[in-house]
Amino acid sequence: MTEPERPIAVVVGYLLRYPVGGMTWVFLNWLRGLEDLGFEPVFMEAAGPQPTCYDVDAGRMTDDPSYGARYADAALAGTRWWYADRNLPGRGCGMPYDEAVAALDRAAVLINVGGSCWAPEFARARRRILVDTDAPFTQFRLADGDEGWTAVVAAHDTLATYAVNVANGSATTPDAGRQWLPTRPPVHLPSVPVTPVPEGAWTTVTSWSAYGAAWWDLEEFRQKDVAYMQLGDLPALLPDIRLELALSGEGPVRQLARRGWRIIDPVPVTRTPGLFTDYLRRSRGELGVAKQAYVKARTGAFNDRTLMYAAAGRPVVCSDTGLDWLPTGEGVLTFSDVGSAAAAIAAADAEPQLHGTAARRIAEQHFAADQVVSALLRSADVALP
Repeated sequence: MTEPERPIAVVVGYLLRYPVGGMTWVFLNWLRGLEDLGFEPVFMEAAGPQPTCYDVDAGRMTDDPSYGARYADAALAGTRWWYADRNLPGRGCGMPYDEAVAALDRAAVLINVGGSCWAPEFARARRRILVDTDAPFTQFRLADGDEGWTAVVAAHDTLATYAVNVANGSATTPDAGRQWLPTRPPVHLPSVPVTPVPEGAWTTVTSWSAYGAAWWDLEEFRQKDVAYMQLGDLPALLPDIRLELALSGEGPVRQLARRGWRIIDPVPVTRTPGLFTDYLRRSRGELGVAKQAYVKARTGAFNDRTLMYAAAGRPVVCSDTGLDWLPTGEGVLTFSDVGSAAAAIAAADAEPQLHGTAARRIAEQHFAADQVVSALLRSADVALP
């Protein structure tokens, strides 16, 4: 007797164009969570404005997705994928075009995580969910009438956001006239084994500034650069604790180093998903610094990279974006300035195993992929297998 076909769930994301391990885990956690629920997960992506793809070997952006395609074959092994690009032979790479269209026609749901791309073929999926991962910038663009972004958002049936306080109306940001379902970043717990907390540095994988600031109601909402500048003296307050940034972007590396920060090249520790999780396991804990805008707007969002540290049993000290909905103080400790960041790291570093165990427990109770994904699908009226 042949097995019945599993319903297809398509995850749309940003993997071939930005093929680095930490970002890849964002989508692997969704894909594996959907598979555990009984779906056949399929990954899809579409080309953006040219040049659009990061070639890690060459260290530059290019319109050639070859590096990303090789990376996807390895990172998504066993999962069908398609990259839509009308400038390529056959209109893309990965699975053949006709197979991709057939998968979309059969798809029970398409989950666009982050809204980083759109292709006309994606509209063939019968249910389409946009998961906002970048509030308040998402809502600012909508409220300001960004036509291209508004069209992408309008192509989805359901809007969800990691910014739980945007969904409940308590964030200091517009909802842009849309209804947002609250959700959380999922983590596929079986993929992130727990190991004892080692000696070593408190680390993070981060960027100095992803893009520019935004304005709303004549107030400026900025990126991580401002947050790091406010923490500049943190190493001086923790002379016996090492603080390491795997830092990308045009940050003031020499000035940070003079203040006691250890700065490393992020490429070797993020080249693959496995290297990224190896780096987490070598870490004492994570200093998770959110974009200044997330804190200022009180979005309540919890970072998906920080979640990976917590799932691995690593204590995390992170920016307080309005995390009143999450149990904090043990395992996950929050800060609002350099003094509270120093106090939180010192407390967690003194009892690392206690805080590491608590961090994993928070991941299990609040972010398990099967629970997060199934709750979102039910809220969006998508039947589970």
